[in-house]
Amino acid sequence: MTRITQISAAAFVSSALVVSALGACARSPSDGLPPDQGFDFTSDAAPEDAGCPLRCSLDLGSVVRSCDGTLVEQCPPELACGTTGCVAPCEAMANAQSSLGCEFYAQPPQTTIGAGSCYAAYVINAWHEPITLDLALGDRTLDLSNSVFRFKTGSAELEAVSGPIQPNDAVVVFLSDAHRVLNAEGYTACPDGAKPAIEEWTAPMATGMGKSFRITTSGPAAVSTIYPFGGAKSYFPTATLLLPSASWGTQHILVEPWQRSLRIDGSLAVPGVQIVAREDATEVTIRPVKDIQPSTGIAGAPAGQSTVYKLGKGEFLQLAQSDEISGSLVTSNKPIATFGEHACMDIPVGVAACDVEQKQIPAFDQWGQEYAAVRYRGRTSKTESIPYRIVAGIDGTKLSYDPAPPAGAPTTMAAGEVTTFWTDSPFVVRSQDVDHPIYLAAYMTGGGNPGLNRSGDPEAVNVVPTGQYMNAYSFYADPTYEETSLVVIRAKSEAGVFEDVTLECAGGPLTDWQPLGTAGKFEYRLVDLIRAGGAGETFPGGTCTKGLHRMNSKGPFTATIWGWGVTASYAYPGGMAQRTLVKTRLVVN
Repeated sequence: MTRITQISAAAFVSSALVVSALGACARSPSDGLPPDQGFDFTSDAAPEDAGCPLRCSLDLGSVVRSCDGTLVEQCPPELACGTTGCVAPCEAMANAQSSLGCEFYAQPPQTTIGAGSCYAAYVINAWHEPITLDLALGDRTLDLSNSVFRFKTGSAELEAVSGPIQPNDAVVVFLSDAHRVLNAEGYTACPDGAKPAIEEWTAPMATGMGKSFRITTSGPAAVSTIYPFGGAKSYFPTATLLLPSASWGTQHILVEPWQRSLRIDGSLAVPGVQIVAREDATEVTIRPVKDIQPSTGIAGAPAGQSTVYKLGKGEFLQLAQSDEISGSLVTSNKPIATFGEHACMDIPVGVAACDVEQKQIPAFDQWGQEYAAVRYRGRTSKTESIPYRIVAGIDGTKLSYDPAPPAGAPTTMAAGEVTTFWTDSPFVVRSQDVDHPIYLAAYMTGGGNPGLNRSGDPEAVNVVPTGQYMNAYSFYADPTYEETSLVVIRAKSEAGVFEDVTLECAGGPLTDWQPLGTAGKFEYRLVDLIRAGGAGETFPGGTCTKGLHRMNSKGPFTATIWGWGVTASYAYPGGMAQRTLVKTRLVVN
């Protein structure tokens, strides 16, 4: 094997995300969350089966009776349980409503600082057999013969990979590197010995059109991206979990990470969105909350008036401007994906230092009625206050909080309204019903804020709705960051109990849970995976540290990773289900 030494495993970050979304846990309808999401075969059931419909097992390996779990059909190794029984694994995953899939689209974020740097994807084989990987850009099939690598076990050293990806294996795919063509400032190259699939930049520098990479696998995979590849030393990394194209929707609300930075002039630090199509002849209708400014080849759109944009397969529309358009309603005639991005985000807007940002935002149908929020372990203080942002989708949204509304938190919101508030305390926020869903994001502020001593930098993360919790996750703690904090939140199971949550590095179930709110529905636990660049928390069964981690439970929970170093940070959820929680239709006239 070809080996590359002295490469930061940063690369795995910020995103070797969830391998294990194959099963989602049962939830009680009475708690406002969806019941067990296993596929229901009642339409084909015999009369005697009407009270006990068939469903898929949590690992999708068999068809079982929903009432008692009795095995009805064991799928052969090459198949998985789907809506009609045992089917091809990619077909099964397309209906499994998780962040695993077989087709993903990705494009680098809009930025001018460090534009053209190394852009990479992380692909984890979540299937029990080897899978193949293909990459395309538009109508071009790209050669990956020298672009796929893996980290050696227990090392930050990379080695080249050829052939299929083995079960439970994870690889780094180097997508692009423009080699300082655009801007030498902040440029980060791909590692020596790694050849990117293309040596060009694929995203417009401002508002415009571009082409997305199409990543396909022969079996279920988890995919995420990192820009730039290089970890903490790049100083402005961003990572996002990619959602499979089978989970995309035709209803979206645009969410940009933050408003324009005030310290940097011109278009160097503006927010933006990217709208991606997976099919030709896709028509996207946007009703913006602020005027969309015209650009070369892109029509402007007045605030409050609907404008149609047309996209082909694998094309994306990027809108980047000073005026934030978060809260704008979007509908389409075919499924699309939306990403929120920022060329260089300051939090607060006038405080150093800025970071590039990009996050794929779930479709409106997958937003939630309820969110439980807990921040990372404070960087320099136990009382560190961080911002949260709520976006409402429907007029007349009424919000309640447990234990109490944080200062500045909204209690009523209109469709498309965006509200930011700060708190250092955990909370649960809930709307009046599932047809008034909201979106919630959590943030890390810039290291230039008072008392932080350049520790960390701006970062945003999607808070996972409680209705999208799963029961197993795998993730990677990037060894190039000095600190890594794991935030775990568990909900009561259908039986009304808190099930054990096992963290592999702890050698068993986590203990010392803290109550979240007063209703008794949630508990949380913070775990240090890395402290001061070394080992993290020690348990009776082991010590946590950098590298690959696995968690599982019989009950629903969520896990979010936060890592930071000197003026650098990353964050991502370990994964999330992609269930349809919202039945309300958005109307864009």
